[in-house]
Amino acid sequence: MAGNKLTITLTDEQQKQIRDATGKTIKELNIDPGSTSQLTQKDLEQLDGGGAQTTPLRSDAKKF
Repeated sequence: MAGNKLTITLTDEQQKQIRDATGKTIKELNIDPGSTSQLTQKDLEQLDGGGAQTTPLRSDAKKF
């Protein structure tokens, strides 16, 4: 699937939310499906119902 990149253009509201949260301006997302891996059944079970828990990568990360 080389060379098949997916580009998602963000709405003004999505751009604003990202800017408010990070201070960075992002107008679109570029994804190369060939460089991503598939989710395992265990990954999907952990995300079922939106109950996934995350841990900040840095101790100074902002909580939203």
